Amino acid sequence: MEILLYCLFAIFCGVSLIGIILYFPRIKCYFYAFGHQEKLHNPKKNRLAIIVPAKNESESITPLFDSLDRQTYAKELYDVYVVVDSKTDPTVAMTEQRGHTSVVVEGQTKKGDALDGCLKRILAEDAYKYDAYIVIDADTVLDDAYLEEMNNGMVKDTEIVVSKKRVKNYYFGDKSTRTLSACCNGIIWTLMDNLGNYYKTKHGYPCFIVGTGFLMRADLVRKNGGWPYQSTLTEDVELLMDTVLSGYVTSYYEHAIVYMEEATKLSVTNTRRQRWMTGVVDSDRLYMPKINAKQKNGASKTERMKRYHATSLNIVYALVGTALVYSAINLLLAAVLAVLAHPLWWWALIGWGIGLGAIYVYFLVPTLFAVFSDWKVIKLSFMGKILLIFAHPIYYMGYIPVMRRALFSKKNRHTWVAIDRGNFTEGR
Repeated sequence: MEILLYCLFAIFCGVSLIGIILYFPRIKCYFYAFGHQEKLHNPKKNRLAIIVPAKNESESITPLFDSLDRQTYAKELYDVYVVVDSKTDPTVAMTEQRGHTSVVVEGQTKKGDALDGCLKRILAEDAYKYDAYIVIDADTVLDDAYLEEMNNGMVKDTEIVVSKKRVKNYYFGDKSTRTLSACCNGIIWTLMDNLGNYYKTKHGYPCFIVGTGFLMRADLVRKNGGWPYQSTLTEDVELLMDTVLSGYVTSYYEHAIVYMEEATKLSVTNTRRQRWMTGVVDSDRLYMPKINAKQKNGASKTERMKRYHATSLNIVYALVGTALVYSAINLLLAAVLAVLAHPLWWWALIGWGIGLGAIYVYFLVPTLFAVFSDWKVIKLSFMGKILLIFAHPIYYMGYIPVMRRALFSKKNRHTWVAIDRGNFTEGR
């Protein structure tokens, strides 16, 4: 039995070490987390279309409208299109009162439907009216210089520009919106941007794209004839995968800031996480065969690295899965040995703890980089930030059952479920 326990530990260590080595190119991104981009200036003032999917968002969209009113970018250079699924949606009247355009896309079951319907309408009216399109969620708030900075970000001449995400809960609303769950989930944006997109932009790799706060150049929209990413719940992950498949160039620009709303209840956050992970899994299944087929006959190092950075989460899944299996086997052995009164039951129980501890450490390391790199913009007390550091890995372990359902459940894989919103009506 002692040999079995040693062998299990050796196998676990060996597989984990291989996984960490494979993940090292992604770990390199962490050490760029404290860097900052220089401000860009674009002499050209592009015409922009702001698209806001807003089905049943009348109670949450006012702060976004207010932030659009505060934009420093010339009003005549951008138009706002708010997409609903019914003429009776109260958002229609609110949109018209602000001087924006409401677009009704009936029968939409997911965000991709709303984007496609709106883009096709604009293209049909005048395909060359705008130089770029910016997608913004109805529950977000824009920095006053957001559109101006997104236009500056276009000077790099990439097809897609990704903006910096910050947690809306820290800057808007009150203390009731800054629950531990909300603060923990907000770290994901720092993980994507500071610990990922900054490095990827410097080296020409695909940036991680989320479904709000990104810009697409008009020529790409015209090429696609609308929004073709409608096969999963995560239209943004589909777009990311297509940047690898089709070779679209992305860039991240930290001076264009969008504030993301985080759910104050863990149950609501888990609904969001389930939807996102389900879409991630489905997007991976949809695009990876195509990407593999394209690179089958050889690919350059740059192409391989683009593929790597778009799919490196799979290594994390493997690392966590290995630790879970090791932990479960040891727990089973501990129970059996305890029943048999075997003295090694305690060592098996330690193995169980080692497996869970490894998962905690896997999540703690990026958490440390994320919190310290965004220390000033996390509006918590010193002790609040320390609590956040040690609570976040446990919170991230909540992705384990979410991922299990995403891999094996067939329920709600293509239906967009409405999410409860917080109270942020007072603005800043």
